[in-house]
Amino acid sequence: RPRGGVVGDLTGFVASTYMRGVPFVQVPTPLLAMVDASVGGKTAINTPMGKNLVGAFHQPTVVFMDMGFLDGFSKRDPVRAEREFRAGIAEIIKTGAIWDKSLFEVCEQKVDQIQSREHGILNEIVRRSVAIKAEVVTLDPKEGGLRGILNWGHTIGHAIEGLCGMADYADGLLHGECVAIGMVLESNLARALGLMTPAMVGRVVRCIEAYKLPTKMPPQLHIDKIMAKMMGDKKNIGGK
Repeated sequence: RPRGGVVGDLTGFVASTYMRGVPFVQVPTPLLAMVDASVGGKTAINTPMGKNLVGAFHQPTVVFMDMGFLDGFSKRDPVRAEREFRAGIAEIIKTGAIWDKSLFEVCEQKVDQIQSREHGILNEIVRRSVAIKAEVVTLDPKEGGLRGILNWGHTIGHAIEGLCGMADYADGLLHGECVAIGMVLESNLARALGLMTPAMVGRVVRCIEAYKLPTKMPPQLHIDKIMAKMMGDKKNIGGK
């Protein structure tokens, strides 16, 4: 079963190490892989300590995307396909929120067209999301500073994802679902720090909820476990 970025991450990691690096091509099929994992050259595998802790930067030679793949998933397993699709939308919402107000507004205003998978609107939001990520990656290819903004929602989100996966809660949470929760929690933290207004936080939450994405931390998880998991995040500097 295709998952957002797993195949590309593993293939890219192998390609980065075999003969000290060979070319590879990305053909992402789930929406999440299209807008996130396939672009930027990050390749990695997970370990019990956390996500993406063993890997390398290795850019694909080319990335091919076709919205038709999304239709195929819907026919084979419509329930799972819907969850996977919404998980991909979470990353597009993130991209609009951090970089492109008009892209965020499209996500706010065209919920029905996006959720019905109209190819015209999907082509637009995927193309814009990928272009933004490519621009950020070009400016900061190895995450020395600016590229960190692409991880909005991911610091808390990765911790939730790692704990849910290890504890095997029900069906588990998908990456995009964890990022959605992370964006809400990090927005509330930003509001407490005076970096976001209540109105801004409200827009983020409403947009995420419009796509039926989760916004609250799973009740089984305790904050102490989340904090401990976050301490292993590779973006930490000096233990913070």
